[in-house]
Amino acid sequence: MMSEKYVIDTKLGKIKGKLASNYLGVEYYSFQGIPFARAPVGDLRFKAPLPAEAWNGVLDGTKEGPACPSVHMLFRWVTGNEDNCLNLNVYIKELPKDGVPLKPVMVWVHGGGFTYGSNSTELYGPEYLITEDVILVTINYRLGIFGFICLEDENLGVTGNAGLKDQVMALTWVRENIISFGGDPNNVTVFGESAGAASVHFLTLSSLAKGLFHKVIIQSGSALSPWAYGVRGVKHICEYMKTEENDESKILNMLQKMTTKDLLNIQTNIPDTIIAGFQRVFAPIVEKPSKDAFISEEPEHLLKSGNYNKVPIIIGTNSNEAAFHRGMRIFEGSRWSFDCKLEIPLDLRKKLSEKEEAEVVEKILNFYKLPADVREESSFELKSDNLFVHGCHRSLNYHIETNKNPIFCYKFSFEGSMNHTKNVSLAHFPKTYFLCMYLANMLGTGFTRNMLMKIAYSGGFKKISGCAHADELSYLFGSLLSRQMKPNSSEEKTMKRLVKLWTNFAKHNNPTPENDEDDLGIRWIPIEKNKHHYLDIETELTMKMNPFSERNKFWNDIYDEYSKKGN
Repeated sequence: MMSEKYVIDTKLGKIKGKLASNYLGVEYYSFQGIPFARAPVGDLRFKAPLPAEAWNGVLDGTKEGPACPSVHMLFRWVTGNEDNCLNLNVYIKELPKDGVPLKPVMVWVHGGGFTYGSNSTELYGPEYLITEDVILVTINYRLGIFGFICLEDENLGVTGNAGLKDQVMALTWVRENIISFGGDPNNVTVFGESAGAASVHFLTLSSLAKGLFHKVIIQSGSALSPWAYGVRGVKHICEYMKTEENDESKILNMLQKMTTKDLLNIQTNIPDTIIAGFQRVFAPIVEKPSKDAFISEEPEHLLKSGNYNKVPIIIGTNSNEAAFHRGMRIFEGSRWSFDCKLEIPLDLRKKLSEKEEAEVVEKILNFYKLPADVREESSFELKSDNLFVHGCHRSLNYHIETNKNPIFCYKFSFEGSMNHTKNVSLAHFPKTYFLCMYLANMLGTGFTRNMLMKIAYSGGFKKISGCAHADELSYLFGSLLSRQMKPNSSEEKTMKRLVKLWTNFAKHNNPTPENDEDDLGIRWIPIEKNKHHYLDIETELTMKMNPFSERNKFWNDIYDEYSKKGN
């Protein structure tokens, strides 16, 4: 039976945790599956979350709670359930003691295109970050149709962005309860990657999140990313279900009675390409103005006006984001196709006449030097820019004008054996690579581990340079692919640097503070207007200027020339 000393007393009740070990074998304390909101079931399905209710006795926090429902990103099976999926995990280096200063808190928001993922240690284990003196919180939020369906009738209470409102509720729980774990509610850093990064950026724009966090780290995504927009109403759901019902109250009643599996089947069979090119159907939307709206103005308008939560920022992208594209197609079973018109960001394409669209296509083909028979890898720069790089760049330009807090920019360029997104995506036998690496890290030791890793690498890889989307995550979190780290390897050095930079920022508002006892050997200079200093995180750390400068200038010029024509 677990000792009473592993029990934390929160405002909602007592939670029993367990001891675990970081990658060095040093023990830390784990409290998992903590509910921060009521189960979003029955009449609460699709609606804004309600605070969790207090419980009697001691909550078992020794195992992970359920994920929110989704289709598994790699294996395509149904995972998670709605009951109690709005839970979070708290990892602490030591138990709280009287007289010990409160510790900085880092809250992780996972990615997955607003459709996949969870706070599970399968991908987001604390083994690396918990080596530093911070408290790590990893949260769930509703995904896909469950988190981002929107009805036009406001009286039905399904106004959209339930998944983002879940994140606000989780941060509210942190503000009210993290002090019980020794955390400082007045020093909270929210960080995320991909859709998690866009979520973090949306949180900076939302009045609902005001005062709930004090710093943000935005990794490979932003509120200006073209995939970070959903659709109002249930038109596409009704089309898929072949129903002509137009009474939203009846539609809602029908959807609330459906099984999780049936709803996921609807979600999976409504493609993101249904709307004149790529756009998420179930993703954040601009709500009608109300006191409960998460966001009721276009993100670009809020950034221009400065009407948002101004905090210190780290923001950046990886050196070859779109290298992950091949892997996503393989696991999702879709075929490669290329249509240059669909490479024009949707917000811009909507404003173009047919003649102007043809002009922009010609400019794209010439600038990126794309051959007539476009191969997948020849479009990686273009896809990287449109999906990730230029949205972050535009966001930076707006923040420079309206946010006086320090803003730090980076590019992650380190190419190592733990760049698993790229390895899975470019392996000749990606599923074999994934399975062998999983078995090597979860089950293998010694000879068995070495043999499994040999098999994983034996198929070879397409030779493409740069770091793919999400490659940096292997150096922030332990995962089912990379829990074991070779001592003194370049991979371990990169992990230590990245962890130090991120946790320094959480502690000091500065990733390279003066007199840091573990000197990183460099000063990360914040960006200035017309001077986009950035840290290149490679085998060594180097300060450079203007990441992807020519490519960003190309898209800046395109937007300047064409974006106002439709206004």
